[in-house]
Amino acid sequence: MTGPGSGEGDAPWALDLRGTGVATLPSLRAWAGKSLGHLSPDHLADVLMVIEELASNAYEHTSGPSYARLTVLSRPCVVVIEVDDPERGRPKVRPPDFDRARGRGMLLVDRLADDWGVHEHSVGKTVWARLGCGVPAREACESSR
Repeated sequence: MTGPGSGEGDAPWALDLRGTGVATLPSLRAWAGKSLGHLSPDHLADVLMVIEELASNAYEHTSGPSYARLTVLSRPCVVVIEVDDPERGRPKVRPPDFDRARGRGMLLVDRLADDWGVHEHSVGKTVWARLGCGVPAREACESSR
């Protein structure tokens, strides 16, 4: 893990998820929450929801995520979330089906993120999302620097 207190700089913060299972999701949320504790509670809640959804998709639809990364850009105040997995294929935003208990994760990411996408590479892909802090949170984000 890199990030606060690791001696390796402020960003991006990275968490190695190779060989883990879905039971790691609470630890992923705790790591992200600790790394981004300077964000406003509302912005942090959105970031935590998005990182958990991206990692959940990797656990459910691939052999699992490899890495999760968080990058904070202070001007403008933006958090970039990236989750790598070893397989190609793009996640899809599906319309909600209220008869199914699952399948709305990427719809949630699409609604919460300012932008999101996929970078395919030779060893799989990176699914990324960018969340702006918003006006009230921007002041808190910038004042912590």
